Amino acid sequence: MALDFTSFVQRAECNEDAVPYDYQCRLAEEGLPELLSVPTGTGKTLASVLPWLYRKRLHPEAAVRDATPRKLILVLPQRSLVNQTHGVVDRWLNNLHDQLGWAPVALHQLMGGESSDDRAWKVDPAADAVFVGTQDMVLSRLLMRGYGEGRTAWPMSFGLLHTDAQFVFDEVQLMGPGLGTSIQLEGLRRKLGSALPSTTMWMSATLRSDRMAGLPDYPDLLSSARRVELSPADRKGPLKKRLEATRHVRELVLTATEAKKYPEALAGHVLRHQVRATRTIVLLNTVERARQVHAELQRRIGELPHQEQPGLVLVHSRFRPLDRAQKTAELLQDPGEQGTVVVATQVLEAGVDVTSQTLITEAAPWSSVVQRAGRCNRAGDDDGAALWWVTPPGRAGHHPYEEADLKASAEFLRSHEDQHLTSTQLQEAQVDEHLPLYSVLRRQDLIDLFDTSPDLDGNDIDVSRWVRDADERTVGVAWRDLEAQPLSNDERAMHRNEICQVPVGQLRSLLAGLRKAGRIKGVSAWVRDQAIGEWRRATDDQIRPGATLVLDTRYGGYTAETGWDAASLILVPLVPTTPPTPPERTCSERVTLAQHGADVRRKADALRTIYESGADLSPDHWAAVVLAGEKHDIGKAHDAFQAALGEHLPEEADRTLLWAKSGNRARLRFRDGRAGLRHELVGALMLHDTGPESDLVAYLVAAHHGQVRLGINPIARQSVHHGDQVPQIAPDGRAHDPVEISTSALKIGGDSWTQRSCRLRDRPDLGPFRLAFLEALVRAADWQASQEYDKPEAGGE
Repeated sequence: MALDFTSFVQRAECNEDAVPYDYQCRLAEEGLPELLSVPTGTGKTLASVLPWLYRKRLHPEAAVRDATPRKLILVLPQRSLVNQTHGVVDRWLNNLHDQLGWAPVALHQLMGGESSDDRAWKVDPAADAVFVGTQDMVLSRLLMRGYGEGRTAWPMSFGLLHTDAQFVFDEVQLMGPGLGTSIQLEGLRRKLGSALPSTTMWMSATLRSDRMAGLPDYPDLLSSARRVELSPADRKGPLKKRLEATRHVRELVLTATEAKKYPEALAGHVLRHQVRATRTIVLLNTVERARQVHAELQRRIGELPHQEQPGLVLVHSRFRPLDRAQKTAELLQDPGEQGTVVVATQVLEAGVDVTSQTLITEAAPWSSVVQRAGRCNRAGDDDGAALWWVTPPGRAGHHPYEEADLKASAEFLRSHEDQHLTSTQLQEAQVDEHLPLYSVLRRQDLIDLFDTSPDLDGNDIDVSRWVRDADERTVGVAWRDLEAQPLSNDERAMHRNEICQVPVGQLRSLLAGLRKAGRIKGVSAWVRDQAIGEWRRATDDQIRPGATLVLDTRYGGYTAETGWDAASLILVPLVPTTPPTPPERTCSERVTLAQHGADVRRKADALRTIYESGADLSPDHWAAVVLAGEKHDIGKAHDAFQAALGEHLPEEADRTLLWAKSGNRARLRFRDGRAGLRHELVGALMLHDTGPESDLVAYLVAAHHGQVRLGINPIARQSVHHGDQVPQIAPDGRAHDPVEISTSALKIGGDSWTQRSCRLRDRPDLGPFRLAFLEALVRAADWQASQEYDKPEAGGE
């Protein structure tokens, strides 16, 4: 269907009056730039999604459609923005699907916790798809240490997300070290090469060049990048009203007595300046102060006559997803007759399309002040809009920011006291802001992260220094009634709806306080040990950024009204969840090794056909993928595996055949010292002379479950014995011509497995991005074939 971009936007919005701005039309025509700098409230979400989708699906030139990446990955600084952005994009995609009748565009959230959504995009990697996630969840996956993911999932996320993707990093002024990491990753993809090109757009209303300069692997970003800003046509057109929207700037000056009782005093000021039938937003710099001010407002409002009580909503980043969604819905509701007071933290600085007549904010770095001001008189409809600001008192009142940044903002605001400032004036103001020093991701860091093996103590490289500021690093926490129902080892992860992100230090303090009080015996958090597949009590060093831990509901620490609260001793309510998704081995039908190898080869060949024409991969690379698909399970012919699988075969099964799947999802039990046998390791050792890419084929076979890659854990190493005789698989599914296994490659030194794998990783024609992409394709082909055998009515594991 031939549509111009304006008509396309109208279909997406289901509104014939919806007309995209001039700069948005330029993105649809010219493609997304590296840098997009437009004011808050000017449609950055639409600009980042619909131009990409138009170019991918409806652009009149086939070359443009083919060159547009299949994946759009929206990266947001705060969790509160993910659900809202996901909802907006979902509405657009559904409208376009209904009106244009085209194949659906998949939409996924990159979040922590158990979810079928996380598996869906990996099974079908070639589908057009939009991803929405926080910088924590996206960057950790791009660093091969995905927060909330199991270890075996890391390589697949890394390989697929780094390939054929258009990244959009939104509100980059809030991303701390994540901004530099995103720039370095773009530079490293360009230097090391990837199977299909990816590109990045960074966007913000306050895009500062000094935060983006001097990165070692992308030093010429600012000089070479295309930058898009508002055009004269934008400033004279429909945006004119928004850009000229004013706020009356006033300072809240605290008396000495008020400064000593700051939350109480601020609550009093809020109620004095709150206007009936309007929304008032109060923005605090810390969650603790937001809770304190909310509690005082709740007390004072409760003392008012019922007919005079305004609505009150508390919003911050420390809520579980369902509670956060409920809070967001409440703050977006039209204010009632008495109005609404919203108490919030930085979660409202960006992305949330909400406005207020009265905004009361603590002084903050200037980029944050500009963002916050965008939540006051957002559309320019309110001539009485007021922006009140206050300097938080106390020696540590400036936390979590630099004191100098608050002073610089206060100096500017004070110099414009009692003035009506427009959005454009605020954005163009030159106010000093501290430039923090962050750890820079280097090439060798990325190379080291390619190995997903833990160290000798079972620990992993901590990537949090490249993802988030130290005082913003969090751990995922879920609550369960562990006394009534202990954790089952069959449950691999908590559902994402159960998880609240909690500051690492505060969680440690909660547990330490409970132990000291002795109120509950055996106080401990529980963590999933990925190596042995069991839940166990967490040590203090396992309470680290990106981990997901489980607490007993009796420990408290959370309420639906206030979110995470380490001082709360109230029993934490449980979150209803759906049953966990099955593990990787999901087949509910008996399948022979010969059939499964042929089926996976067919799926791998289909993926080759989709990707081959535009990929920077040689025919030998593709041949290795297809052959690895066929050979990926040959290690299951090992007698120990067949014996373990045979215990689950029904009596009528032909025992002369070599089986890949029994049709029963129960865990296999190996005998005779073979516990921990990895069939993919056996298969890799069976492959010697498979053509020009023998090492690559062996690596792809070994890596197809994410367990065996550069390193091999001792249990798997010991379960394969030198001299083992493993039969090959005849076309009729039976055994023939055994291969003798040599374990010499598993020894340290010489031409070891690790050395051969590292050579693949470091080859100029492969490198980490291409190699991970190829292993992800083999795994996807395996999953696709297994799905064809699945029977929906089958139950159990």
